[in-house]
Amino acid sequence: MHVRGQVTFSGGNPLLYPHLDKLYRTAHKLGFGIAILGNPTPVEQLRGLVEIVLPLFFQISLEGLEAHNDFIRGPGHFKRSLAFLDDLRELGIYSMVMLTLTRDNLDQVLPLADLLRERTDAFNFNRLAAVGEGSGLLMPTKDDFKTFLRDYQKAAESNPILGFKDNLFNLINRENDSALLGGCTGFGCGAAFNFLSLLPDGEVHACRKFPSLIGNIQAESLYDIYHSQAAARYRAGSAACESCEKNLVCRGCLAVAYSLGLDIFTEKDPFCDFTPSLPNR
Repeated sequence: MHVRGQVTFSGGNPLLYPHLDKLYRTAHKLGFGIAILGNPTPVEQLRGLVEIVLPLFFQISLEGLEAHNDFIRGPGHFKRSLAFLDDLRELGIYSMVMLTLTRDNLDQVLPLADLLRERTDAFNFNRLAAVGEGSGLLMPTKDDFKTFLRDYQKAAESNPILGFKDNLFNLINRENDSALLGGCTGFGCGAAFNFLSLLPDGEVHACRKFPSLIGNIQAESLYDIYHSQAAARYRAGSAACESCEKNLVCRGCLAVAYSLGLDIFTEKDPFCDFTPSLPNR
């Protein structure tokens, strides 16, 4: 398809898998770019992977400032994470920090970003998709979220690590007559578009954040799964977004809509308060 593939090893913590080095080496030999979504890892293990090839990036997760983060991820996790970011920088590995945005940590995002500005290369947030363990957490209110987006955009003017991953930043950009952003992938939602999620049992899902089965790699090729009718349905997004002027760079977040019990193929992201309409011609 004339696109260089990327394999992102995720988990949990993929570095706990005893044969990761073999998978990592094989992915490199096959010409894939490699990235890791994981947890703080002993630097000796990292050096072994770097000897094979430098990963494109290593992403870790923090849930807020130290007290809140350690309440969720366990005592000492915050300090271990900061030390690990220093290890990544020493090894020349591009580092990213991801935060899951909830009602409880909304006011901690920008202070955390200030603390991290000299320790990581990029900082982003994902809105909570209340699926699995996340089902016990609360999403921000729509009004608080929109205020947060404005504050975040303002803070990004002086903090270069702040990234714009959420598609709904385009709500604010439209208000300000600013250029629209590409959101999650550069082209809006990436479900079954520029990523697929492969599970250990062979299931392939359109998105790793919610159940979105589109095939099984033990029964058919990844190429056929990608070009299947099921995958195309996820790529199209919600019918509620079809006539929106921001459709090609937004479509909200299917995982958020799913976690709130909405029909993701007919109803839009509930945090979007923009009424779709055909653009003026």
